[in-house]
Amino acid sequence: MKKIACLVLATLPLSTMAADTWLPVKDVNLMVDQGSILDFSSILPNTAITDYLTVNTAGQITTSLAPTVPKRFLMASLGFGGATGGVPDHATVDLYVTQLKRAGYNMARLDFQDDMLMSGRLTDFDFNPTVVDRIQYLLYALKNAGIYYVLNGLSSENAAYGNIPQRWLNSKNAKLRMYYDTTMQDHWKKMVTLMLATPNPYNNKTPIFADPAFAGLILVNESSLPYLNRVDPATLDPLRPKYLAWLKSKYVTTSALSAAWGTKLLSTESFETSIGFVRNDSGVSARMADQQAFFFSLEKEVTAMMTTHVRAAGFKGLITAYNNWLSPAEQFNRAQLNWVDMHNYFSEPTNFNSPGSVIKQDSLMTSGAQYIAELAVSRQYGKAFTVSEYGQVFWNKFRRESGLAVPAYAAFQDWGVIAQHAYAKTLSYTETGGRKDSIYPYMVGPDPISRASETLAALLYRRGDVAPALRRVGISFDESYSFVNSSSYGAISGDMRRLALVVGVGLDYKGQKQTTQVNGKYIYDATIQPGNNNLWKTGALTTALLSTDLSKTGVYEDDLFNNRVTALRKNSLLATDKQYNTTVGLYRTDTGELTLDVTRRRMTVITPMTEGIAFTTPEQITLGQLRVEAADGPAMVSVSALDGAPLSSSKRMLVIMSSDARNTGMTFSDSAETTLLTPGTGPVTMLARSVTLVLKNTNATALKVYSDTLRGQRGDSIAVTQVTGGISFTLDTSKLSHGPTTYFEIVTQ
Repeated sequence: MKKIACLVLATLPLSTMAADTWLPVKDVNLMVDQGSILDFSSILPNTAITDYLTVNTAGQITTSLAPTVPKRFLMASLGFGGATGGVPDHATVDLYVTQLKRAGYNMARLDFQDDMLMSGRLTDFDFNPTVVDRIQYLLYALKNAGIYYVLNGLSSENAAYGNIPQRWLNSKNAKLRMYYDTTMQDHWKKMVTLMLATPNPYNNKTPIFADPAFAGLILVNESSLPYLNRVDPATLDPLRPKYLAWLKSKYVTTSALSAAWGTKLLSTESFETSIGFVRNDSGVSARMADQQAFFFSLEKEVTAMMTTHVRAAGFKGLITAYNNWLSPAEQFNRAQLNWVDMHNYFSEPTNFNSPGSVIKQDSLMTSGAQYIAELAVSRQYGKAFTVSEYGQVFWNKFRRESGLAVPAYAAFQDWGVIAQHAYAKTLSYTETGGRKDSIYPYMVGPDPISRASETLAALLYRRGDVAPALRRVGISFDESYSFVNSSSYGAISGDMRRLALVVGVGLDYKGQKQTTQVNGKYIYDATIQPGNNNLWKTGALTTALLSTDLSKTGVYEDDLFNNRVTALRKNSLLATDKQYNTTVGLYRTDTGELTLDVTRRRMTVITPMTEGIAFTTPEQITLGQLRVEAADGPAMVSVSALDGAPLSSSKRMLVIMSSDARNTGMTFSDSAETTLLTPGTGPVTMLARSVTLVLKNTNATALKVYSDTLRGQRGDSIAVTQVTGGISFTLDTSKLSHGPTTYFEIVTQ
C-alpha cells in the first residue's frame, strides 16, 4: 500500500494572524476565457451522448452499450427559477452551456421546472409557452454539449395548479397529498406527461422521456414522510385514516395494539377514535417502529405507482426518490430503488438571508466531516449512488473546506455523481434576473469561494486525481435495525459512519450483495453489523478479535469504532499504523492520500496530480511536492497539474487559494457573525490572504507564477525564488492589480 507522510515542522502559528481586510472583487464578467487555465474542456472532454445510462452489478453508472465502463459525473445544479429569472433565452443558454463545458461539468440538474412553467398562469396545466420553448432548447443544448441532465417530476408544493400569485408559498401541499389523494396523484401523472412526454422540436421531435441524455428522474424531490413530519406531527393528520387501517390489519383490536405499545398508546387513542403520529425524535419504541414501517409501506406504494406511470410513458433512464432523510428506516426505503440519491448540508441558515437568520460558524472538521460521512453510509452496494445536493452554506466562514473535502472523499468512495447546490454558474454580476449581483445562501455562481470549490471538484473528483478506496466494507442492515432499533430522528451510528474516512463503505440489505462478484472480484471485502464488534471477511477465513484486542475507553461508540479498525487490521484489510484512524480524531484513508486531523481542523490531499490543504491555524507543513511555508490566516490551498504530467514534473499547474467572501455592507448582531443583521449588497468582497508556498518540480528553473482573474485571464507576475529542487513564492491577494482572486497559475511559458 502506498504511504505518504505529512510532516509538520512547526506547530505554532507561523505569523501573527492578520486583521481581516475585505477587498472588493473587480471582476464583473465571470465567463471563463477559452484556452485559459480555467478552461477544462480539453482535459475533461465530453463525449457524444448516444445511449441511456444504466447501473451495472457493481452499482456503477454505465451505458447499456458499455456496461463494464463506469462513468463519473460532476453535475451542475443549474438553479434557474423564479428568484433568478428562470431559464434564459436561447443565446444566453448557449453561453451557459459553453461555460458548463469549460468548467468540466458533464451533467446538469434542472430544479423547479414545474414552478417556472406555471409562474403567472391562471389555469391548471397552462404552461407558459415561452418557458416550455426555453426548457426544450436548454435540454437540446446540453445534449449537444455532451452533458446529461437530471430532472424532478415534482419540485414545487404547488405543482401545476394555476392562479397562485405567490408560488414560493405552499398553497397546495402537493408532496403530502401524493400519499393519500388520488386527485393529486392524477394531477402529478398529467403534469409529468405534459412536461416530459411532449416532443422536443429542437431534438428531432423526440420526447424528453425518450432522450438518452435524460439521465435520471427524481420522482418527487425531498418528500420522505419523516422529512414532512420534521416540524409538527399534526402535519400528517390527513394520513390518519390510512394509518388506522394499516394498524387494524396488523393488530385487529385496540387491546392488542395497547399490549404492543404499552404506555405509548394515549388514553384518547383507539381504533374506534383515531391514532396520530409522533415526533421523529420520540425515541425507540414499538410505536415508533410501527410508524416507520407504515411510512415505508406508503412510500413504497406511491413509488411503484409513479414508476409504473413514467415507464409506461416511455422513460428508460434512472429513477429515484426520497433523497433527504438519514434515518435507517429511510435507508431501508431507498433499498427498493436502483438509484440512491442523497442531499446533505453543513451549517444551513435558519431563514435564508433574512435579518435574524442564524448560521453555525464552525469547521466541518470539528465533527470529523460528519455530513460527508453521513452521505457515505447512505450508499447501497449494487445501486447507483449520487449526491445531487450538498454544501457548506454561505455565510459559514469555513466553507472553503468543502471544496477540498467533498470531492476528495466522493472520489475515494467512488460515488457516481456530485453536485454542490445550487446555481453553479453566473455569467456576470450585472446579469439580469435576480440573485446574481451578490452572494446568497445556496448560490454557487456569485460566490468566489464556492465557485473555486467546483473548479477543484472537476480535478479531484471527475478527473479522478483521488484514487478509490483499496478496501470496502458492507454494513448489513435489516427491518429490525431500521424500524425497531432506530427512530426517525436517528442515523447510521458514528462507529460505522467514521469508517468512511478510512475505507470504502456502503449499506447492504441483509448482506445480499456480499458474494456478488464483478470481473472476478467481490464488490466489497468484509461485512459488519450494527452494534457488533465482529467482522466477516468476504470469501475468506476471518480472524476474530480476542478479549485483549477490545477497546476500553468507556465510550460505547468510540470502543465500537476502535474495535472495527482493529478487526480490519487483524484481517489484513488496513495497515497497522496506529497513529491514524483512532478516536483521537486523526483519520487517514487506506490509500494514504487523504488525512483529516480533527484537533487541528486540518485536511490534506496528496496525490500525484493534485496536492491540497485546508487549515484553520497556519502551520508549516510539507505534503508531497507542496510545502506551506507561511500564512497570515486560515485558507484552502491546492496545486494541480494540467498537462498530463505529475506535479513533480508538470509544466502547467493551477493553484487555488480560498479564504472567505461576503457582500459589501453585510452586518451581524453578534461578534461570532452567526446572526445576520443585514445581508449586504454588491460588490462581493473577498478576505485578503497571504500564503507562502514551496513547490518541488524538476522544471523549477523555468517556472513562472502568475495571478489569474476569476475568469482565468492571466494577471500579475508573482516573484519567484529558486530553492533546492523547486521554487518559493508568496500569493498575496491584497497586492493584485486586478483585485482579489482564488486562481493562480505556474507555467514554463
